[in-house]
Amino acid sequence: MPIFLMDWYLVLSNPDSNGLTIFISGFLMTMSLYHFLLFFQQRAKLYLYYSLYTFLLFIYLFQRADHFVLAENVIAYQEVLDFVNIPIQWTFHGIYLLFVKTFVNLERNRPKWNQVLNKSLLAYAILLLILMVSAHWSNNPLLMDNWFLYFYLPTISLLGITTFFVVSSLNSSMKYYVLLGSFFYFTLGLAALGFSILGHRVTIIFYAGIFLENIFFALGLGAKQKRILSDRNRAQQAVIKEHEINLQLQNRIKTKLDLEVAQKTEEIIALTKKNEQEKRRKLALEHVKNTLDLRMRALQTQMNPHFLFNSLNSVKYFIVKEQPEDAVFFLSKLAKLIRKILDNSQKQFTSLGEELEVIELYLDVENIRLNNSIHLEQEIDPRLNLSKIKIPPLVLQPFIENCIWHGLALVKGEKKIKIKVEQTESHLNICIKDNGIGREKALEIKARKAIEKESLGIDLTQERLDAFFQFLEGDVFISFNDLRERGEPAGTQVILEIPLK
Repeated sequence: MPIFLMDWYLVLSNPDSNGLTIFISGFLMTMSLYHFLLFFQQRAKLYLYYSLYTFLLFIYLFQRADHFVLAENVIAYQEVLDFVNIPIQWTFHGIYLLFVKTFVNLERNRPKWNQVLNKSLLAYAILLLILMVSAHWSNNPLLMDNWFLYFYLPTISLLGITTFFVVSSLNSSMKYYVLLGSFFYFTLGLAALGFSILGHRVTIIFYAGIFLENIFFALGLGAKQKRILSDRNRAQQAVIKEHEINLQLQNRIKTKLDLEVAQKTEEIIALTKKNEQEKRRKLALEHVKNTLDLRMRALQTQMNPHFLFNSLNSVKYFIVKEQPEDAVFFLSKLAKLIRKILDNSQKQFTSLGEELEVIELYLDVENIRLNNSIHLEQEIDPRLNLSKIKIPPLVLQPFIENCIWHGLALVKGEKKIKIKVEQTESHLNICIKDNGIGREKALEIKARKAIEKESLGIDLTQERLDAFFQFLEGDVFISFNDLRERGEPAGTQVILEIPLK
């Protein structure tokens, strides 16, 4: 063999003596520390998995490097390092699959395969613990070697190859970072293994595979973070735009209300000066009615911001949890709901049928955040014509909101809301029932958390109903009942008794 080829062969086959092992180890340790710090900053499991993966690769190379700068300091622990060599390889392969499935969000895109991976990795972890205990007590280190070579490597390789096919079928540009990084790692790793079988130790090829894989993974993490920030900015801009539209609408309504009140006041003053008793009496009655109408509309403009504030908190939840796809999907649903609210903002009343449609849409919006865990059931008296029954817009929403966030949010298992509408001789009864934790438990939780906030939505609803039905015979009644089963809290029932026009 020519001398220059011999020199290159020595360089490639002895990375420990020329500093390449130190370079790769330092690179892996740097990537591990950097992404571990990102995990504490972002609180995203993706960075934790990648940090653990690169750290375990660093430990694996550290054991193999006879000339590594710290090798002399761990000679006394060589027996321990030899024992954990197989568990380290076992573990970083498993963490590698955890990283891949989290990176491409298999939990959302391929939930069934995600469950297969979770169960498989858990089974591998339990088997590893059993083998470590058995090898220690039997003093048989070959036990783990045999299981690793003849069971773990073939099965996890098959699991990994199947996962790559699943990832390649995803409609996402993020998959290419995983596929390219894994391609270089496995291709160059197999090449190094082939050279080793032929009697040529070309470790640098394996190191090159590790280096290229981590370069692509790091680029993928950066691209993913950039996309998250971009989606977050778009979602925030959309929320801000909708909020600005709502504020403009409120200002227009307020200006119109102020103008109407001023005009009516001037008319009353003018008629008073003319001392026209009859006209003054009629105008006074009309003014009382108009004042009540204006007061109810003013209360309605307070109600809408209260509802929108709570809805926008859900958008904020998805943005903070780094779920941009869910935030955008949620925002499209919310935009449809806001349009309905804005349409109703100009109305003094709406039909009960339209109100129930808005409630269904509102529950759809809240259900997105709660993983569609709430089931809505409606029971309507067939004698009723819902399109002819008039009520103020959004009077039922605060009660549904209380059912969700003060009753059902803390319940495990099936969550139900039932709305029952029936007619008596003089009233319309609307019953809203949930199977939540009940008011007593909710008050205990509030007291434990030192929460003293009053329910603004319920108070506004009572005031709006009183104003709307001011001139009808009969009063509006709202009652709350605690439901129990076998002496234990089983939910809350709200009954609204509304006089019929």
